[in-house]
Amino acid sequence: MSTTDFTLGQAKSALAALEAILKKGEASPNGASLPDARIVDDMLPLSFQVHVVTDTASKLVARLTGVDPTPFENNLKTFADFYKRIETVNAILAGADAAAVEAGATRTVTFGMGPGKSVETLGKNFVLGYALPNIFFHTATAYNIIRKNGVDVGKMDYLTPFIGPYMS
Repeated sequence: MSTTDFTLGQAKSALAALEAILKKGEASPNGASLPDARIVDDMLPLSFQVHVVTDTASKLVARLTGVDPTPFENNLKTFADFYKRIETVNAILAGADAAAVEAGATRTVTFGMGPGKSVETLGKNFVLGYALPNIFFHTATAYNIIRKNGVDVGKMDYLTPFIGPYMS
C-alpha cells in the first residue's frame, strides 16, 4: 500500500466516520445544542473537535505536498458549517498530488505543536506520530461528546468507514 493510499485513505475514513456521527447527532432531539456540547466544563466543544479533525486533515496534505495549508478559522457553529468544512477538506484530499504525497513522506516537514512551538521531522513521522493520531483522537472525542449527550451512536458508526471497504 502506498503512502498516499494509507495516509489519505485513513483521513478520508475519519472524515466519513465524523460525518456519520454528526448526522446522528443532528437528527437527535437535542441536536441543536450539540455544537457547543462538551464532556466536561474545561474541555473544548464539539465544534472545536470538528475544526481540529478537518484542519489537521487539510494540513496533512499541505505538509506532505509542500504547499501552504488552507487557512481554516475555528468558527464552526452549526451542523451545516460542519458538513461544508468536511466537504471542503474531502475535496482537498481528493485533489492531492499522489507523487508529491509520496515524496513528502521522506522529506523533512515543519509543523506546529501549539502556540509558538514548531517541530521538524520526516513526513512519514509527521503522519504516523502526529497527524493521524490527532485526527483519530478528535474524531473519537466528537463521538464521545455526542454519545454522552444521549445520541444513539455505537462503535460501528465510527468503524464502518474504516473497515467497510475491506468487508465482502
